Amino acid sequence: MASPLIKKLATTSLVFIFLVILAGSVVRATGSGMGCPDWPQCFGYNIPPSDIETLTWRPGKSFEEGQMILLDNKFWVATGDIVTAEVFEQSNWSVFDRHEYTIFNPVHTWIEFINRLIGALSGLPILLMTVIAFIQIRKSTWNAILSFGVLFLLGFEAWLGKLVVDGNLVPNQITIHMMGSVAIVLLLLALRARNDEGSQELPKSILRVLVALLVAVVVQIFLGTQTRELVDAAVDHGVTDRLEIIPSIGEAMPRIHRSFAWIVIILTSVLFYLRRVKAVVIPGFSALVFAIGLEWAIGVVLYFLGLPKAMQPVHLVLSIGILASISYPLFLALRKS
Repeated sequence: MASPLIKKLATTSLVFIFLVILAGSVVRATGSGMGCPDWPQCFGYNIPPSDIETLTWRPGKSFEEGQMILLDNKFWVATGDIVTAEVFEQSNWSVFDRHEYTIFNPVHTWIEFINRLIGALSGLPILLMTVIAFIQIRKSTWNAILSFGVLFLLGFEAWLGKLVVDGNLVPNQITIHMMGSVAIVLLLLALRARNDEGSQELPKSILRVLVALLVAVVVQIFLGTQTRELVDAAVDHGVTDRLEIIPSIGEAMPRIHRSFAWIVIILTSVLFYLRRVKAVVIPGFSALVFAIGLEWAIGVVLYFLGLPKAMQPVHLVLSIGILASISYPLFLALRKS
């Protein structure tokens, strides 16, 4: 049985998850991933510092347990609530040794903090949706299962985010982090489709192509994330000329990523042909075609113009939009069948 409230909460959750993905992409494009060296707080504060003075030790200054200072190129953590004496007493502090990152950049700090804040806020409608789904479990078991799946994945993403920070942006964990977000989007779309009053019937041939296109887009997102990790590694190793980044990481992964884009275009062309032959309406299909064309154009710009930072978040968020445009009519049709 469809639940309008579950549908509204799923829609709200989708908006928040898109914002989380956008914020995460901005974090990566600006290199702000370690703007907060600890987790879930930021330098031990609920509201992060805006200037180095907050992290500077001086006599007569109050610190609460867990708050951090930057001294002698190390982060130190207060072991208790203290008021500093005339000299630095090391017994009141412990070296922050989860990683060796010791840079304070207020811009990076606030970009990362906003990313975390949006992520935390996204949990509110998802938690409420899960509670309501279990209250209404006799009406729809699937609502409860899908809602719990979203909540579980969100918790997993939060835990993995902590590991990513503690490991100073461990590469493979970043890819898993991104694919977890993709899984959350798909589950929310499936949940929204289950509670949509509308219906969508599509021929089996179109359903097969939609499934193939959905799989291709998920794989393409994975390949793009892998390519992005190689780019980050090149920058970390001192490649400063952005036009030299792609050549420095080798052609293998970028070539696979570019080549797979043609599979997406071919499947979209097949879908366009079948749609005309079968004379069926696929909701949002025109927008999907436009988005895929725009995504391809942005990919060309990224490759030939040295990965402009402003285009990277657009490239990622647009790919998630394409994923949603494919999967929602597919989920509607599968529910109908």
